[in-house]
Amino acid sequence: MRTAYVPHPMALAGTRRPPRQAWVAARLRARLGASWIDRRLAAGAVSWCSPVYAARAVQLTGNRSRFALARSLERLLERAEEPPALFKNAAVPPCGIQVRDALPVILELASRLRSGAPVDARGVAQLSELLSDGAGPCYRRIHPEALTRALERVSRALDVDD
Repeated sequence: MRTAYVPHPMALAGTRRPPRQAWVAARLRARLGASWIDRRLAAGAVSWCSPVYAARAVQLTGNRSRFALARSLERLLERAEEPPALFKNAAVPPCGIQVRDALPVILELASRLRSGAPVDARGVAQLSELLSDGAGPCYRRIHPEALTRALERVSRALDVDD
């Protein structure tokens, strides 16, 4: 198995050895602006354009974020099989038909996120956005294969360009 060299995100910003305070500040700003940065990364912004984007990309592709998304996919499957709740809550129930149709892709993505293989931050951001969009194909039947197609796009976006 070949190991890819991943430079320190601050090194991508043009500095040789980043001062610790600058890296900590970039990580903090990445956490505070996570939703905005995630939308930008999902839309195709490159992670090396700034230290803050690079720090967010490291956070997104880390095990904590990847395992949380894999668990979210598994919960989506579980909730789609549950009978409608007698008492409604604030959570939007998933579209069972869409989720069942996308089952193979969902399981493949969850497995891929848990595998430890390199993934691109753009795909992770797209998946996070897809799962949190209450009006998207996870929760509404927009088109018969809308969720499957969206997840296949995410799968392609997870591929790391060499």
